[in-house]
Amino acid sequence: MISQIKKNRIDLFSLKTEKEMKYVEKKFEIFLNRKIFKNRKSKKKYLYQIKSCVCGNKLGHKFSSFFLKPFLYRKCKFCGTISINPMLNNEGLKLIYSDRGIYNIYRKNFFEKKNKKTLRSKTINKRKIDQVVSLFKKKKFSLLDFGCGDGNFLFNLKDRGISDLVGVDSKYDNLEKINNIYFYNNLENVKKKFDCITLWGVLEHLNDPNNLIDKIKLFLKKGGYLVMEFPSADSLLMNYIKTNNFNALRFIEKGRHLFFFSKRFIEIFCKKKKFKISYLETNGLDLQTILGSKDKSQIKNILDIQEILDSNMMSDHFRVFLKKIN
Repeated sequence: MISQIKKNRIDLFSLKTEKEMKYVEKKFEIFLNRKIFKNRKSKKKYLYQIKSCVCGNKLGHKFSSFFLKPFLYRKCKFCGTISINPMLNNEGLKLIYSDRGIYNIYRKNFFEKKNKKTLRSKTINKRKIDQVVSLFKKKKFSLLDFGCGDGNFLFNLKDRGISDLVGVDSKYDNLEKINNIYFYNNLENVKKKFDCITLWGVLEHLNDPNNLIDKIKLFLKKGGYLVMEFPSADSLLMNYIKTNNFNALRFIEKGRHLFFFSKRFIEIFCKKKKFKISYLETNGLDLQTILGSKDKSQIKNILDIQEILDSNMMSDHFRVFLKKIN
């Protein structure tokens, strides 16, 4: 059963050192101030006001807010989801993910280094794969990974004997075939439905998450699974950020993370989109993010407490497994 698969105990600073995070944070601030928040003209070009939450609730006065320079963050009082407002428009997103944008600053520091690739492959992806495989009685199932990046998750699945795999990411040409896995640059080129679709850290990067889910659903078989991971608005870390004006780069990722979703939103989402929750958990690095790496002798105690946060749905990322019912 998926609930019996043991969680990872990961030291945050084996993934992202404080020095690296401070360097990237400075680069983020410089990029945003020079490109998007430079003047009224640039703000108008790259930003727009949102009038309703992703849950459908009109914002009006039904929100609370806090400020983390240079963005204002608004929390919907109906579902609890947090988003930036004004929101980045499509031109703003193109700028963020351009060759010289924030994404490449982040990727080069945290994802391209060999030791971190190995850790993700052997530890983080292993548990994801164990969970996905546990959804099916037999190993024979089809899977599409949207926003697949370098395809590492799919290659790991292939090594486990899963053969019907497809990846979608804008980094690819119209169609590429690598190790017998098909990679497309957009959904429109995909011509089949799948037993499982995964979105690992995708929804929070989009200015219209509902639009993507409506498209994704068309490629999912009835009874199929939609598996997603995204940052939690309900977490201890988010509450600490709001209370203390704490800039947690690895979690906030200014300009990249546009939404922080709540458990209430997931429930509303399922009702509207015709899914049911098969399994829901939280995973996180809340305490290390807040406390830093100064007292390494306390890492075991910190990770023990983090497990308690996980079990009480208070960690900084949701991982949700939804079954399509219509």
